[in-house]
Amino acid sequence: MNYTRTALIGCLFSSFLSPAQAAPRDIGEGLRNNSISKALKNSEQQYSLWNGIGYLTTQDSACMATLIDTRNFEHKAVGPAYLITSGHCVTAEIGTSKLNQTFDASITFNYFYDTPDNHKTYKVRTANWTSMVGTDMALLEVDKPLALLIENGIVPLKLAPLPPLDRHDVLNVGAPGKFVEKGLRLSACTQEVSRTMSDSISRFPGGLTNQCADLHPGSSGSPMLDRRTNEIISITSEKGYSYAANFISDCFINGVFTNNSENCTLREVDITVELPSLFTTHAYSHWNSAGKEILPTWDYKFSINSPYYRYKTTRDAINCQDPSRYSAAISSTSPHINSAIGPQTRMHVLCIIGVESQEQKLSSGLLRNTFTHAVYLAEPAPVPNITLSSNRHINITWENSYPEYTTHFFHLGPADSTQCGNHDDPRYKTIAGSGVLYSFSPVKLCSYARRDTEPHLSAIRFDVITLPTIELNTTSTTNTAP
Repeated sequence: MNYTRTALIGCLFSSFLSPAQAAPRDIGEGLRNNSISKALKNSEQQYSLWNGIGYLTTQDSACMATLIDTRNFEHKAVGPAYLITSGHCVTAEIGTSKLNQTFDASITFNYFYDTPDNHKTYKVRTANWTSMVGTDMALLEVDKPLALLIENGIVPLKLAPLPPLDRHDVLNVGAPGKFVEKGLRLSACTQEVSRTMSDSISRFPGGLTNQCADLHPGSSGSPMLDRRTNEIISITSEKGYSYAANFISDCFINGVFTNNSENCTLREVDITVELPSLFTTHAYSHWNSAGKEILPTWDYKFSINSPYYRYKTTRDAINCQDPSRYSAAISSTSPHINSAIGPQTRMHVLCIIGVESQEQKLSSGLLRNTFTHAVYLAEPAPVPNITLSSNRHINITWENSYPEYTTHFFHLGPADSTQCGNHDDPRYKTIAGSGVLYSFSPVKLCSYARRDTEPHLSAIRFDVITLPTIELNTTSTTNTAP
């Protein structure tokens, strides 16, 4: 996926039924979760219930997009045809949300590799809403009305009415670009509510994780479908990650998109964060010479296209959509958030929402426009076991310390001149079993550790070791490196 600045004719009628009307069944036809995807053949119309999942092409990229069912309460198609896809398929500018932008693209339905003569392509004329703020999602408008597309046999899919709350079975229908068969493929897996992550675009609220096979470049924007009801639960953002889409239903009145209703307040947002803060994903405490822990701060400087902003910090991005604990409105003349991160380790999320006045209420609709940034506050480094031998060898092990850490890195040098540096310092090496000989004293030992199960490193620590001149003794001063 590209982030530059730049999912039987008898089955067909059931997709028009509500979940209460449709008997529970396995739309995935027994496909095992996490098995390899299969190419869909539609020569006998057996997969026409998914012919509204289309191949979206622009001048710069290719994604997936799905025709959504926006028929009114009388089940009549009276408005335009709308597509749902990933926001980064339209614009990859994190911190940006736009409304009613001209969008030069096309959508190809009936995208099955075995029936290329049945492909139907339409022009996309408008990106009604595209967001890389609070979610990775976009709503596009086709230049033909929904009634005509349905008349032409294209089947729209319904959005699930509620976000998922627990683990559930899903299907992905998309067209990853690595396969010879250029058309829709079906994958099956379980999907579950995600914890916030810091080293991915998936730092927005409402994230869902999955292990569906074969979600490769080209899968962005493809739908994750409820395996029983065929409703769209979420939209694929990147491999293994998607965002709940149910709230989009609140943005339609009689089949027409509106961004400013009681339940749907989607607005243009432009937040520009000064580098390097935008790409900061990990934070580290250090200790001063007096042995006091110094917590890192956000040091977040940015601009925002609203006269005021409010912010808060939390441990999970989903809490950014809760109006409680936000600061009072602050002038956006020169925004700078510099509160401390911690002291609890692991995930911390900064939530920023623009407001038009000091009195503006934080409605649930408005909070859909919240900018979020997540960082991981590293845990302390494991304490080394240090023993000294009479021949001035230093033996270092990490036995029985932080068992979840599997790999340890270190370097040593004279205590008065050695700086520990950062995790990329080439002096760091993995620990060897034998001791290390040093002729000077005291010695500074710098170390950190890594888990194999998570992409997180510990903080860096240092220990000052005084080498005895006669007998074996261990004297060390524990600290964490700057």
